[in-house]
Formats: sequence, structure tokens, C-alpha cells
Amino acid sequence: MAYAEQEVLQCDSKRHATNSCACPSPIQKLEDEIQQLRDKMEQTYLQEASFNAEIVIEISRRLDQKINEYMKRRRQLTS
Repeated sequence: MAYAEQEVLQCDSKRHATNSCACPSPIQKLEDEIQQLRDKMEQTYLQEASFNAEIVIEISRRLDQKINEYMKRRRQLTS
């Protein structure tokens, strides 16, 4: 992931953590999904002890898809 994208996700995650909205926005839901996939990929890597394990690669692909979706939605909001 590009450094700028990572900063956006971190910034938005901090904002989400302090937001008291009971109904998360689609962006916030994506942020949560991205973080969950990151955590799952890290745990799976530690269990498999390999980045080349098929399950780690599959989680990485899903994570990439969610990040792409997130960036697309962010661009739509700023357009």
C-alpha cells in the first residue's frame, strides 16, 4: 500500500475512533473491514510462518480489494 494511502487510513481511523455516530458510514465500515483483514493476515502469517502460504495470499488479495474500494469511495467523496 502506498504511504499516502496508509496515512489516510490512519487519519480516518483516528477520526472514526472518536466519532460518536451510532450508524457507521460506508467509509467507516470499510475502514473496519480493512483493519480486520490486516489483523487476520498478520495472525495467519504468524501461524503459517510464510507469506507464500495460500491462505495468506488469499487474505492479502481480499485486503487489496477492500483498500481499492476504499480509495475509490474516498475519491468520489472529494469529487
